Amino acid sequence: MPRKNARKREKAISAAMGTLRRHKNPALEAAERSRRTAAKKPEPARERTYSSDPAPFSDETVIVTGTFSYSGRGFGFCRPDEEFAQELPGDVFIPPRLTKGAMTGDRVTVEASFTGMREDGSRGCEGEVLSVESAASSLIGTLRSAGGVWWVEPDSRRWGVSVSVPRKDAENAGAREGWKVEVVPAGNPYFVRGLTSSVHGGRSTRTDRFGTVTAPACEVEGRIASVFGDGLTRDANYAAILAGCGIRTAFPESVLEAADLSAREPVDAAADPSRIDLRDRVLFTIDGAGAKDLDDAVSLERTERGWVLGVHIADVSHYVRPGTPAEKEAVLRGTSVYFTDKVVPMLPQSLSNGACSLNAGEDRYALTAEVTLDAQGNRVGTKIFRSVIRSRVRGVYSEVNDIFENGEASPFAEKYAEVLPMLREMHALYLLLAERSRERGVLELEDSEAVILLDENGEPCAVMPAVRGDGERLIEQFMLQANMGVAETLTGLKLPCLYRTHARPDRDKLNAFAVFASSLGLNTRNIVPDSAEQTGARRELPEDELIRRLGMILADAEERGMGPMISLMLLRSMMKAKYLSVPARHFGLGADLYCHFTSPIRRYPDLFVHSVITAVLEQSGAPFLTAGMNVPVSAAAAFARIASDRAFTSSECEVRAMDAERDIEDLYLTLYMARHIGETFRAVVSGVTRIGVFVRCDNLAEGFIPAENWPGLRTDEEHLTASVHGTTYTLGSPLDVILTEADPGTRRITFLPALSSSGEEA
Repeated sequence: MPRKNARKREKAISAAMGTLRRHKNPALEAAERSRRTAAKKPEPARERTYSSDPAPFSDETVIVTGTFSYSGRGFGFCRPDEEFAQELPGDVFIPPRLTKGAMTGDRVTVEASFTGMREDGSRGCEGEVLSVESAASSLIGTLRSAGGVWWVEPDSRRWGVSVSVPRKDAENAGAREGWKVEVVPAGNPYFVRGLTSSVHGGRSTRTDRFGTVTAPACEVEGRIASVFGDGLTRDANYAAILAGCGIRTAFPESVLEAADLSAREPVDAAADPSRIDLRDRVLFTIDGAGAKDLDDAVSLERTERGWVLGVHIADVSHYVRPGTPAEKEAVLRGTSVYFTDKVVPMLPQSLSNGACSLNAGEDRYALTAEVTLDAQGNRVGTKIFRSVIRSRVRGVYSEVNDIFENGEASPFAEKYAEVLPMLREMHALYLLLAERSRERGVLELEDSEAVILLDENGEPCAVMPAVRGDGERLIEQFMLQANMGVAETLTGLKLPCLYRTHARPDRDKLNAFAVFASSLGLNTRNIVPDSAEQTGARRELPEDELIRRLGMILADAEERGMGPMISLMLLRSMMKAKYLSVPARHFGLGADLYCHFTSPIRRYPDLFVHSVITAVLEQSGAPFLTAGMNVPVSAAAAFARIASDRAFTSSECEVRAMDAERDIEDLYLTLYMARHIGETFRAVVSGVTRIGVFVRCDNLAEGFIPAENWPGLRTDEEHLTASVHGTTYTLGSPLDVILTEADPGTRRITFLPALSSSGEEA
């Protein structure tokens, strides 16, 4: 199945980037979910006229901008933008009368004040929304009706609202009860909460296949724009998720025609004398078995002083030139999106799976980064040039891992005979680079990924955790070296670049993690130093020391059998990685400079970096780029002017893609679990709320145990513990659960505890 391998999706390092989340736990994720919208860049603020009582501000106030999240109960929260992280202790509480009708995902300007000290020593914060930039121009949900009232219940709980729709509108659209639909605002370009001409619902009930349905009091009105089909079917939910996340699934005809024309161009090593012919060099690709867009190949040469690592990347910039239809479409898509059984590519298949894919035995244009390493594995130089290559072997991770384990006795040894000596040398270098990474300060956080197997009908038939071996980690280390080397080279030459950046964790979130880990007996002393008493200045640990101490906590947790849960909680304290046009550190990788260079087939930032390199090489006539040489910066001036905008849009596209990938995986997990109603699963506690407990099964499916399903349950949401019949459960505590419901439409899974005859857990 065409699911991208772990290295391609940065699964080993994305956790440190703050991009991991594998389940729907509103108690722990609501604030962050508010940022996950398909919003465009903000438009000018649209002032709304509301009457409200004066805000009870203290003398100390601050004006901030951020993203609004609605609770569904009148009040909301503003998550301030990162530049205000030092001024505010966390999210700003917005009372009901002061929200100005903001919806989840809206950009807001807030006047915030501090309201007192919290138990953890931080200050509470409350505010009033001053202006709103609306974001939601459509919502995806399920059509419901009761007593003649029709409404759409959004798939995501984070919206906190239901949308009233006219019955006639539903009938004209051909939509039926329980179908997935897209709804747009009635009479407005964006949804505005609390400005409807009438309020419907709250007075009618009925019972059907969805249980007892009560019409809610709707706060917004809308019209049905698209109909996807029955909400219990896989295809309808699939289409609804893609639409809801803003994923572009069809290429315009002009893009396909331009891509096909470019792809038909034959590879001619003699056409450009500046392109270095590497077809005699032994190099090869290593990817997942189902991968079709092979965008990187590797080679290695041992020298007297160390190694020369060759990372050869498909030269997409040769085929996709700035301003062409394919490049403009790539900007809008930002990234390929990988699902359980399909891929929505960033580039048309004639390029992604054809001319740009480094297929074994075929000549291909490439951009090569030769990274020189000393005997200790330290990077001492990087040279970047255009090349022509021919991959010798189409490597597969599982096969390479078998060779690493069994050597020449492996059944795959014959296939890899030509590259076997190089593979051994690569493995030795990988072990050295992995040690250097630990010394540099890389957080080795666990990232459990579900592998979902499908039957002949495309239905999920098995689920198991993904396993990463040395083959995946080897390629990851080699790509990291290339990405850091290219970023260093472009920065030294003062050329434009899209940097991959990651800020150190927020102090308050890190403190919350320390409190949680300490409650489980882990030593978190001095992770968050106390504030200086006299000056109020905060002492911050150096980043390398902070990473070292966090690594010690993770290692201790692993020894105690709490590794996965502690990793998950630490991930939630991390900032989100993003693209910037100016250099900044990458905390999770311990890197001063880092960019994405190695996957231009599937990521726009990589294509942008390639395009800069290509433009400079072509216009300067230089055979390669390396530190210290003279290059005409003017050759890349056009890229410098658009770099900031491209960084912003690439970050936004990444969020949309990750939302879609996560939701599709959750859909397939729910479809799989729906086949096993009444069965018992082994699970661990993954979250605690006042109304119940979240659990995560061994197969990574997560669901909820409502308090009413667990007699005698008492929960402590602050300390994330649950107690029943004298037994206390914390995050990571094991228990057996019985599956009672799995709803594909909402992707919600419900359990009850497997109890003995005495009422205690069996």
